[in-house]
Amino acid sequence: MLHPCRRAGEPIPKVCHTFSIVYFRYGGVNRGTVRHMNRHAALGAALAIAAAGCSCPPAAADGGLPSCVQTTVMINPATPQGHPNCRMHSHDRLGLTFDVSYWSPDDAEPLMAVKISVTDPTGALVQTIDELLEPTSPAGVGLEDIDGDGRDEIIIPMGQTRFNGSPNTRFSVWRAAGDSSHFERTQMVGQALYPSGDGYVVTNGGALTSRDLTFYLPTGAGFTLITSLTIEPEQVDPDTGRVLTVSCRAHQEEGLGSIDMEVHQAEEVFCASPAALAIWPGAQRVSI
Repeated sequence: MLHPCRRAGEPIPKVCHTFSIVYFRYGGVNRGTVRHMNRHAALGAALAIAAAGCSCPPAAADGGLPSCVQTTVMINPATPQGHPNCRMHSHDRLGLTFDVSYWSPDDAEPLMAVKISVTDPTGALVQTIDELLEPTSPAGVGLEDIDGDGRDEIIIPMGQTRFNGSPNTRFSVWRAAGDSSHFERTQMVGQALYPSGDGYVVTNGGALTSRDLTFYLPTGAGFTLITSLTIEPEQVDPDTGRVLTVSCRAHQEEGLGSIDMEVHQAEEVFCASPAALAIWPGAQRVSI
């Protein structure tokens, strides 16, 4: 079981021994302070577990972690990548430092969480990010300016699953707007993440026979999901396998209201976007 007071390869602090059976629910750990208790008090403590976690020693801002060898994230690598505890530095105007530490029950168990301590150039801790991981997490944390605003986003690949036989990754993107040092979280799914070419950020996922593009608008609250497209081949040359015609359908999402569009308008606009036209680019677009 994941323990919030322990990094991979480290012993559990004494203060937390009593609570090594606690189940930490997705979304974070309650930070209430609980004292180390003897056997006779353990049963009573179990009743309070849902409302209290153990108190962890504060992480030092200068934890002495080595620099990360690679900082560009690989969202959906062909083979799983490593998850080293390491330090990254942003290349934007704020010059923030990110200490990345992974947790697991012990060295023989899969990683179950990552903690990122964000510090400013003075060494002051400005934010702590905790994210639960699945055993299928394909790669480590990375930094990249996805939306082209001059600020690095934090990208955390959390787990991988297969859609119609093709691997897709569930990941979170943490964005800070303007000169803020506070990052807001957005969860996404796909095989790639990149600028759409018309002001949005798009995830590209799905399988060989169908592509799903999801468009996000950068905002002060991270990224707002605007709409998603499904692009499918309708006619394929049986001899060469070349896709001759494709259809494109938009799906209703709440974010369409933020750009004053109905779904039929979104289909017309987003299916003609650079990101959509780059899928099977030589194929004729048809309506169904």
